[in-house]
Formats: sequence, structure tokens, C-alpha cells
Amino acid sequence: MAVTTRKPATVGDILLYEFLEPAGLRINDLADMLNVHRNTISALVNNNRRLTVDIAFRLAKTFETSVEFWLNLQTNVDIWEVRNNPRLMDDINKVAHLKDFMKKS
Repeated sequence: MAVTTRKPATVGDILLYEFLEPAGLRINDLADMLNVHRNTISALVNNNRRLTVDIAFRLAKTFETSVEFWLNLQTNVDIWEVRNNPRLMDDINKVAHLKDFMKKS
């Protein structure tokens, strides 16, 4: 699998540039449609909050997309962030393979 150096588009970026701006919607409008507090949507759009499954269901219903569309966006960002975190990757590289662990037992 090819590893990209560019961070994938976030849920917030997609919401803002592909859904809110083209439709002339504001954060408050989307919060009302999703029946959540405006701070929840503001944090998501401003990339200060990760997408939850609950919000993914709400976005899918509102924009007539799939839940998986939204969750895949978040997952791609999460994977990129782990792969591009040297400290975390060092830790992950120290994780034992099952077969090696079983040989020691």
C-alpha cells in the first residue's frame, strides 16, 4: 500500500467545502438539522474534534450519504496521523508478533 505524505482531507474540511459552503449553510444550520449543539459541529468543522459514529449517522441522514462515507474520512485521517507520528510508530514497532511471543513461552 502506498503511503502518502499529504494529510487526507478531514471530515471538517469536507463538511465545510463540499457541503456547507455550496449549500449556503452555516454551522448553526447544520447543528439544528442534526439536532446537536452548535459547539459540536463547530469543533468538527474546525478540526478540533474527531467524528463519532453517532454524528456520522446524523450526517449520512442529512446529506443522503452513507455512514461509511463519513467514517472512512475519519479513519483515513486517523491512520495518517499514526503513521506520521514517529514516537507512536517507535512504540508500535516494539509490539511482538504472536508467533515470536509463543516461541518464548
